[in-house]
Amino acid sequence: MPGAVFLSYASQDADAARRIAEALRAAGIEAWFDQSELRGGDAWDQKIRRQIKECALFLPIISANTQARPEGYFRLEWRLADQRTHLMGRNRAFLVPVCVDQTPDANADAPDSFTAVQWTRLPGGETPPAFVERVKRLLPGESSTPGPESGEKNRSVGQPMAQAMAATRSTEGHSVAVLAFANLSNDKENEYFSDGISEELLNVLAKVKGLKVSARTSAFHFKGKDTPIPEIARQLGVAYVVEGSVRKAGDRVRITAQLIKAADGFHVWSDTFTRDLKDIFAVQDEIAGLIAQALSLKLGATSAARAVNPEAYQLFLQGRAIFNREVPDEYAKAIECYQASIAIDEGCALTWAWLALVYCMSAGSGMYSIEAGNRLAREAAQRAIALDPELAKGHFALGFEELMHGWDWKQAAALLARASELTPGDVETRSMVAHLAGIMGRCDEAIRLARQAVELDPLNYFSTYTLVRSLGFAGRFEEMEKQAERVISINPAGLRSRLFLFLARLFQGRIDEAARAAEEVPPGWARRTALACARFAQGRIEDSEAALVELKVKDGTHAAYQVAQVYAFRGEVDQAFQWLDEAYRVRDSGTVLLKCDPLMRKLHADPRWLPFLRKLNLADDQLA
Repeated sequence: MPGAVFLSYASQDADAARRIAEALRAAGIEAWFDQSELRGGDAWDQKIRRQIKECALFLPIISANTQARPEGYFRLEWRLADQRTHLMGRNRAFLVPVCVDQTPDANADAPDSFTAVQWTRLPGGETPPAFVERVKRLLPGESSTPGPESGEKNRSVGQPMAQAMAATRSTEGHSVAVLAFANLSNDKENEYFSDGISEELLNVLAKVKGLKVSARTSAFHFKGKDTPIPEIARQLGVAYVVEGSVRKAGDRVRITAQLIKAADGFHVWSDTFTRDLKDIFAVQDEIAGLIAQALSLKLGATSAARAVNPEAYQLFLQGRAIFNREVPDEYAKAIECYQASIAIDEGCALTWAWLALVYCMSAGSGMYSIEAGNRLAREAAQRAIALDPELAKGHFALGFEELMHGWDWKQAAALLARASELTPGDVETRSMVAHLAGIMGRCDEAIRLARQAVELDPLNYFSTYTLVRSLGFAGRFEEMEKQAERVISINPAGLRSRLFLFLARLFQGRIDEAARAAEEVPPGWARRTALACARFAQGRIEDSEAALVELKVKDGTHAAYQVAQVYAFRGEVDQAFQWLDEAYRVRDSGTVLLKCDPLMRKLHADPRWLPFLRKLNLADDQLA
């Protein structure tokens, strides 16, 4: 079967492998799956070797089972496939690694060639049509011409380098990714510092008009992995990559940076900077300016680089590193770092802006009431703007707070527009603009903007969250499910991605599958909300009521909107409006989703619906 896809797996993963094979065969793709292909009397070892030698694509199935088995016949298959790659040209697509659980790729017990390409995650072997289409495009003779929905599909695993070079030519000189700089300091726990330097350089480059800069989440995805530069550039859709190192000793820092052209590995520019830590902002601007010069672009206007207090700056970087982990239970630690940094250097606008964001995220979490968190966030964002009117992050933070809790949509739009003007390449701002469009009921616009954000930053799950939610607002639940599965593959532990998957299946009428998805939502208000709805849809009324009671008892003070969602889905309209009134009273951030929330559909015919939208400034005539 020279045109076949060879599936290699540990025996414990046979069911998952079978599901994948059946999905491929249903689409007319030859899939070599040994349980069905081996016949009695076959010289099975010779046949397997021949199939690996002749197959078009090799699909290793990776899992906790393969990790736990240092020996096994599948390891011989993997070694044979790895050896075959050494005989192939760089443009040849051959390996398509698939992980069927949450096994991390960073420390996978697999050949280096398997970890040099992006994995696809198919939990339990469930195979969406998008993956089948990607496999089709990788097979010899298949057209590689992208279709109208191929933005994220064209970044499939193992895609031929010819397509990557075509993408590179289209963005030649106008796209760059800043990788996490290596920490060469003696204290390895100072890695937050090298990460922070990389992120700040990325933020400065994002101000360059006409330059596409891959956002932090995508660029840092490759940290600690030995992924070749051309492969990183292909996955991120950029023509250039910046990499470097940071060595810190006391209040002195040595930064080495180099700009690499992905097409040929040519080092366009490199330099080393040794500076006092207090001049760190100036050296970041200097490096960014030199990179922009090397790309023949003009660096956009930046604020005058101010000297920083080394201790304050390190506390700021520590706080941001904690906040970037997106673990709500750790937000208090991030706030402590930011506050300690401000106590030393109260004039740093950037610290105030990030403090505003974590206050906003903490509002109603139990750390602060919604009212207190909202007030603190607004004050911190306003302080950031007062200190530096040209700081994009300050305008973004105030716009985010306005959107989440202030509900002045015109003001939120103006603030986000200003942030976008100051930093045109910021993907999170574009995603927030898309989210605002969805809140206001402009679903097609929200989907278009969210797709643009995902195209710019394919591994940024924040952007994909916005796209998934926007598809749900528009009632496009099949697409919503596909994108939810994609974001789960990027961030398996994400709370919202699992909740989105539940909703997508629920509104397609696949009740039992939705219930299983609800059971996989991480513990907390989201899981209790999903289970209350899922059990009701299954006809398990007592279980639904038990989940709702638990939601009200444990989360009623900060998740009033979610309680209203459950009542609305169950058709208990009076109780739904009672809890919506409570959500409005406390400024529950979920309330902004009301206009297009599919869980609220049963409220639309009620005479209280339009007046409530008017309270939120979301009636159509108010948004005209």
